[in-house]
Amino acid sequence: MPPRILIAYATKHETTREIADAIAATLKEQGIDAEARHVGTVDTLSGYDGFVIGSPIYMGKILKEAKQFVNHFADALHERPVAAFAVGMSCKDLTDENCRKVETAMEPVTGRIRIRGEMGMFAGRMNPSFVPVIGRFMRYDEAKTEDARDWEAIRAWAGRLLEWFGIAAK
Repeated sequence: MPPRILIAYATKHETTREIADAIAATLKEQGIDAEARHVGTVDTLSGYDGFVIGSPIYMGKILKEAKQFVNHFADALHERPVAAFAVGMSCKDLTDENCRKVETAMEPVTGRIRIRGEMGMFAGRMNPSFVPVIGRFMRYDEAKTEDARDWEAIRAWAGRLLEWFGIAAK
């Protein structure tokens, strides 16, 4: 039976879900039983050999559901390997300052549980109509959407998870 890894994510506009799905697909290509699930749909961590937790960052904070997931399952998360990733437009340009901001935003995760390997920091997709203040006053079409996700970098990061977790690919 192949190892099972859960990619648990929080999302507002599906960008983080799409990244979680890409991580799961990369792990499946390595022979791992991986599934991506919204944190709100996870009721047990039983049966998993490792976990990846992801959240977008808005206004310098991760989503409340991601914090609640980590707080609820902290004991179980301490028992197995865990990795984490953040999604946000501040990850588009990973300067030292932006990296510090992402690390600070992810402290509700990294401060509660030990993370293996390097944290994933991925640029997201920005649609100005998603921003409540702008969205109320202006109408934007999809042509104005900026998708800064680097799928190659996301897959490369996911490809290193097994090494960080100490799990052999099948």
